[in-house]
Amino acid sequence: MKNNRQKWIAGLLCAFPLAMAAQQTEPLTGPQRLFEDGKVLFERHDYAAARQTLERYLQDKDRGVSHEEVDYMLACTAYELQLPDALRQLQMYLEAYPESRYRNRVQALIGSAYFFEGNYEAALRAYQQVNIDLLGDTERDECALRLGTSYLKMNDLDEAYIWFSVIRAASSKYAADARYNLAYIDYVKQRYDQAWEGFSAVKDQPEYAALAPYYLADIQLIHNNYRQALQLADAYLQAYPQQEFVPQMQRIAGEAHYGLKDYAAAIPLLEAYHDAVDFPARNAMYRLGMSYFNTGVYSKAALRLGEAAGPQDAMSQNAYLHMGLSYLQLRDRSRARMAFEQAATTNFDPRAKEQALYNYALCIHETSYSPFAESVTVFERLLNEYPNSPYADRVNDYLVEVYMNTRSYQAALQSIAKISRPSRQILEAKQRILFRLGTESFAQADFREAIDYFSQSLQLGSYNQRTQADAYYWRGESKFRLEQYVPAEADMKLYLGVAPSRNTQEYALALYNLGYTSFKQKKYEEALKWFSRCVQSGSLIPEKSVVADAYNRMGDCHFYARRFAEAGTQYAQASSVDPSLGDYSLFQKGFVQGLQRNYREKIQSLNQLISTYPSSQYVDDALYEQGRAFVQLEDNANAIKRYSLLVERFPESPLSRKAANEIGLLYYQDDNYNQAIAAYKKVIQSYPGSEEAKLAQRDLKSIYVDLNKVDEYMAYTSNLPGGVQFDASERDSLTYVAAEKAYMRGDIEGAASSFTRYLQSFPQGAFSVNVTYYLGLIAYNQKDYTKAGTYLDKVASYPGSKFAAEAMELSAEMAYNAKDYNKALGLYKRLTDQAATPEVRNQAATGALRSAYMAKNQAEIIGTASTLLAQSKLTPELANEAYYYRAKAFMESGKTAEALNDFIVLAKDTRTVYGAEAKYQVAQIYFDQGQTAKAEQEVLDYIEVSTPHAYWLARSFVLLSDVYVKMGRKLDAKQYLLSLQQNYQADDDIAQMIETRLAKLNSVK
Repeated sequence: MKNNRQKWIAGLLCAFPLAMAAQQTEPLTGPQRLFEDGKVLFERHDYAAARQTLERYLQDKDRGVSHEEVDYMLACTAYELQLPDALRQLQMYLEAYPESRYRNRVQALIGSAYFFEGNYEAALRAYQQVNIDLLGDTERDECALRLGTSYLKMNDLDEAYIWFSVIRAASSKYAADARYNLAYIDYVKQRYDQAWEGFSAVKDQPEYAALAPYYLADIQLIHNNYRQALQLADAYLQAYPQQEFVPQMQRIAGEAHYGLKDYAAAIPLLEAYHDAVDFPARNAMYRLGMSYFNTGVYSKAALRLGEAAGPQDAMSQNAYLHMGLSYLQLRDRSRARMAFEQAATTNFDPRAKEQALYNYALCIHETSYSPFAESVTVFERLLNEYPNSPYADRVNDYLVEVYMNTRSYQAALQSIAKISRPSRQILEAKQRILFRLGTESFAQADFREAIDYFSQSLQLGSYNQRTQADAYYWRGESKFRLEQYVPAEADMKLYLGVAPSRNTQEYALALYNLGYTSFKQKKYEEALKWFSRCVQSGSLIPEKSVVADAYNRMGDCHFYARRFAEAGTQYAQASSVDPSLGDYSLFQKGFVQGLQRNYREKIQSLNQLISTYPSSQYVDDALYEQGRAFVQLEDNANAIKRYSLLVERFPESPLSRKAANEIGLLYYQDDNYNQAIAAYKKVIQSYPGSEEAKLAQRDLKSIYVDLNKVDEYMAYTSNLPGGVQFDASERDSLTYVAAEKAYMRGDIEGAASSFTRYLQSFPQGAFSVNVTYYLGLIAYNQKDYTKAGTYLDKVASYPGSKFAAEAMELSAEMAYNAKDYNKALGLYKRLTDQAATPEVRNQAATGALRSAYMAKNQAEIIGTASTLLAQSKLTPELANEAYYYRAKAFMESGKTAEALNDFIVLAKDTRTVYGAEAKYQVAQIYFDQGQTAKAEQEVLDYIEVSTPHAYWLARSFVLLSDVYVKMGRKLDAKQYLLSLQQNYQADDDIAQMIETRLAKLNSVK
């Protein structure tokens, strides 16, 4: 030991001078030594040490010029050490040394770097620039394997197959990898025998022992070798309970049990598979669903079969068929119907289609489901596609029932037209269908079309007495709405003659309508007879307002016959039956009392009207009549008070002009000249151009003459701003009369010329307002609306003239048609205030409502609609329009609760376009409020009652799918969308709504 140590020291000493000498020429730690050490370490694959050494070499200032060898080794070590910028270093090397002798290997490393990043497309591009044969054996085999794998990842199976075949033949190290991948490609290309051979060859290799059995088992399953597949799957599940292929092996085992008809054993395995994967295979879900079906678990069967259904193929068709059969067992005919519908849309299995089509038809018939005429078309389709079907006889019987009960009237009518020899039952159905089409047209206020349908129904005869009677009734009602009172009366009498019973509401209403047809013809005694019979049947009429109105008309009949006592009795009776109509009754009662000279009782009755019904349309009439009653009592002071109150509260009312004039007259009679002068001047100022202003000026002249102030009167009249002079000269009068006669006999051109000359000669003449109106009317009839507007607007500025109302109406109409909705709104509002009759007032209010709607003036819409709806005798058509516009305005104003109330009223009758949209809007509001159950029920009810306005029903289907998605019932959502897609054919935005939602449903599990 002592000798060894000495030898070590001696050696060290001997070496020391040599080291010192070497340091003088090339130090041991110098650049060349670092380079050589780095190269040795690189060749030994000690890449970390090599890189550290080579980096020290580059840091040495005395190393000289850096050369290619060092950069090559550094780039390679970056790759081997998996440095983040390895790829970039390799690429920079090739950029710096494009002619390098290492170029081929570096290019191969670049391909491998891309490969390990998962960028197989870039890897392929890089490998294609490599001559693999020039690489070392190991690198050559690795590159070839990665190249084949890249092709496989890019789904280029043919190229991948070539490279794996080469590897299998040339590389002992990677032969098993190649065999596995070749077997996988054979499996994908359904070359199952070759795949079986390949997977069998590698199944005992440790790296493939947990992979190959899955494919082997699946191949056995594909070949229907269920027992062998089951053995392989069971063995795998026991050996590898935690492997990634466990769910797939559960699937194989479950499908194998299904193939062996052991459905109970299949269910838990396939359910476990379903729960373990994100997107279960359709085939597995079909077999799971059928397993539930065959074991009687129908709710689960329908659910899983729904996951199997989708693309149009035989599996989907059969899945839908058995979904339908499952729902039938669950007594869910609605879902059964939709499933059968989908099964019947494809032709993969004609027998399955026939069975599905028949069951679809039955479900439609039994549930009265026919939103888009399915009840008719599906039975026709079955008979056309399967004329020899064993179901044919039953289908023919069902078709007759469908004709009798369908709401798809046009489709049914078209279907019946194809029958060459219709039976009595078919003709009875046709009679009923035509009648129902008439009622639809009536509900939409298309009375002429309604009359046509009712007439066609009646022309078929009396196959059904009730239908015949109803057709007479509603045809008479339609004619009445068109003011065709004589033919309306004839139809109502025909109804009475054929009505199957007198104890019905319709019979009592026919008596009521006959009363009105006579009343409108001023046949008051006959009207009295019909109204009397109506009130005797009043218990049959649920609406008290109808009975009360009949009593009011009876009162009117007595009134016109000057039987005032009897009239008063009937008015009182009307008020007691329905107090809401008491305003008219009280007014007429007071009027009758005035005729009977019971003036104080008249005043009391009218006071009761004013206090009880402060918003009544008769309040201005009541105030005026009270003033007249006080005049009769020679109580001028109270008369003036009443007239003044009328003028103050209703300045635009025609009665206010009269009242204002009466005030002046009463002051004049009481010798209160100053007050009379002031009152008359107010009339002239407030109502220029009116008859009242003319009378006021005449009386004013008399007062000034009595007071010997003629000069003052002349000064006053000469300074009237734009006023019309009412003292017409003979020339003024003759010129106007001649022009008016020309107009009346149809000489429009001559009249227009004469009217124009009149205005040139008498710009403020006594008849200048009348002339201006006629010129406006002529221009209007000649469609010169600009000129007409100029004339008629000027007439409308004289609210008291006799043509003011007509001028305002025409000006408003022209403004509306010209889309000047704000101007139209203002004119219609003025006309509403100045209207002399309820009819004109309603027409003006309707124009104001429509103008406000088009002008998007929500406050005016709500106010005008509310005023209209407060009336007790509003026609249903106008009431619907008012409810609709008000509901829309409420929605725009954020008042959803109020809008909902109006939509609910409208939704009671989906035959009208307003009701059709309202039904949808109600459901949409419920949905927006999170009340999905209410929204669902509203749409289902909509489907039940149906509508001729298919768009809104289709929108409701789309909404129902949204409801079901929110409820988590995605299968139901999909079914309704598919059903809508197949049955709704209009060219609008519904198709896009369907596509968008189906795409979203198909993108999720």
